[in-house]
Amino acid sequence: MTRYFEDLSLGEPGAIGEYEFTEAGIVEFAEQWDPLPMHTDPESPGATQYNGVIASGFHTLCATARLAGDWRSDIAVVGGLGIDDQRWRAPVVPGDVMHVDYELVELNQSSSRPETGIMIGRVTGRVSGEVVVEYDDAGLVARRTT
Repeated sequence: MTRYFEDLSLGEPGAIGEYEFTEAGIVEFAEQWDPLPMHTDPESPGATQYNGVIASGFHTLCATARLAGDWRSDIAVVGGLGIDDQRWRAPVVPGDVMHVDYELVELNQSSSRPETGIMIGRVTGRVSGEVVVEYDDAGLVARRTT
């Protein structure tokens, strides 16, 4: 069932999933999208501080975005409006399991497109309770009525 702007509530949904980082996955992602040595070479100066490679911040961002996309799959999203206040707070290493929360923090009518509303969700990824990545995700959602 498709959910429209009117069906959304502040504070939902909470925990949306988890993602496990493996050394192979970290290196594979980095080789394609962020080939800094600390992500691809466990002997590099940046990696040796952490006893091996660390995940690219973009990898953590993409993992949270995937889980957020899964949660939004039944919402009548018209388009993404961007992300704001994105921060990487701590390194992620192989074996870490990131738990991701999504909380709707704003729901506003669109003044320029009355057939839509704007939803803003706070996305937070944590490893062992520590925040490793967070950002605000804004999207345009169709309204059932105008």
